[in-house]
Amino acid sequence: MLCLRPHHALCIQKYTGHGYDEAFTRHMDELTAALRRQPDTPVRLTEGCDDLCTACPHNAGGVCATADKVRRMDEAVLRLCGYAYGQELPWRELAGEAARRIFETPDFEAVCSDCEWVGLCRETGKF
Repeated sequence: MLCLRPHHALCIQKYTGHGYDEAFTRHMDELTAALRRQPDTPVRLTEGCDDLCTACPHNAGGVCATADKVRRMDEAVLRLCGYAYGQELPWRELAGEAARRIFETPDFEAVCSDCEWVGLCRETGKF
């Protein structure tokens, strides 16, 4: 079972090998490769720091330094996709719903506009 913040369903799909630092990028490389190999990996939607956050430099002892911003993004993803914290579903389903309900709509800008990576995400058609 992989625990993910809801907005990470977006980040993982748009990931292009860039990250905050070397440790984070290596962790993201491993996680995204594992999900490509096993798209039916079970995911639990988590509030707060998750399995991806373990290597993030914004993670200060299990508390995100940008908590307000990412909480807003998480709640937008939950609302737009019709999910709830604690819900469990296969990665393939989570990724598909996030792509269909966010990436393929104007809601992408509303959800991600204040993220530092949004420019990179706009450039990639990958999801």
